[in-house]
Amino acid sequence: MMMNAARSLALALAVIDGVSGFIPQARHGRAARAASTFEGTREPLRPGSRTHLAATVAPKATNEAPAVGSADLPWTELGFEFRDTKSHLKFTWREGQGWDEGELVEGAPYINIHIAATGLHYGQSCFEGLKAFARKDGSVALFRPEENAKRMASSGARTMMPFLDSDTFVQACARVTRDNMAYVPPYGSGGALYLRPLLFGSGPRIGLQPAAEYTLLFMVMPVGDYYKGGLSKPVNAVVVEGYDRAAPQGVGNVKVAGNYAADLLPNQLNKKAGFPISLYLDAKTQTNVEEFSTSNFYGVKLGAGPKGEDLYVTPNSPAVLPSITNKSLMQLAESLGMKVERREVCSCCCSACFFLFTLKKTAM
Repeated sequence: MMMNAARSLALALAVIDGVSGFIPQARHGRAARAASTFEGTREPLRPGSRTHLAATVAPKATNEAPAVGSADLPWTELGFEFRDTKSHLKFTWREGQGWDEGELVEGAPYINIHIAATGLHYGQSCFEGLKAFARKDGSVALFRPEENAKRMASSGARTMMPFLDSDTFVQACARVTRDNMAYVPPYGSGGALYLRPLLFGSGPRIGLQPAAEYTLLFMVMPVGDYYKGGLSKPVNAVVVEGYDRAAPQGVGNVKVAGNYAADLLPNQLNKKAGFPISLYLDAKTQTNVEEFSTSNFYGVKLGAGPKGEDLYVTPNSPAVLPSITNKSLMQLAESLGMKVERREVCSCCCSACFFLFTLKKTAM
């Protein structure tokens, strides 16, 4: 039964990506993507239920919306890169006015921006990433967009930017997905429609202060696996040395653009050395595991719980971005009877802290 729990978690990981970890002896597979209704039904994460991975659903194709996957694209060979689609959704916030109603923008994917915009000069920029999946019945499910709304609100508050309320954010995700249904990869293709909400200061300031205008874009594009081959072709990780991702009291726990700029150099150096993904240790002591360049870290140790159950461990650090995928997997792990621990995960090569040294020697 313990092994089944780990394998069930691996099945969930095959569906909801954005987190990296190590499950010993687990077989990875692809489970059915599930969804609730667009009218607002929210189902708890529950293994065995066809709604346990659900959030929100974009409706089936209508006279106003083309069929899912009707664009002429190589659906099984998408990769993870930018592709033009029909439209993006643009909101503007102005001081004294608040947010406008938003508009769907078709045509070239470009914007005009003031040369003194705070997003350019002072890094007032944050973003989110979530996916919409085609279902067998022709509808499209968004994976937990309300969680992305919460996280963007946290990022906005930390960097003094206004943000949409959760309901408006979710409706915006559904709105832009509906308008781009033709670009949602068909059911069974292995792809998804990737949504990238991007919030930045678009108003001019030269002194260090918040802007009087902000822009929020919802861009979409069809994508395949982030790493070619997905879970069927695991990749090697390496521990980053000589660089830190985020400081303990900095902005590592929010999804601001600068966090990723800081990772570009070590990330590219490690890729050239043959390691597609890099793992950061804590900036203060360089002894504890924090997270990968593009995802949270977790480890599963079979039978290591206090009652002999499997143990799911993930770092608890103020410098780590709260992963929605990791949160989902923790909920699933608990419901499968696993013991979930959020704590320090040391990087020493001892039997009690095997996660890191196993990752260094084997594929994820």
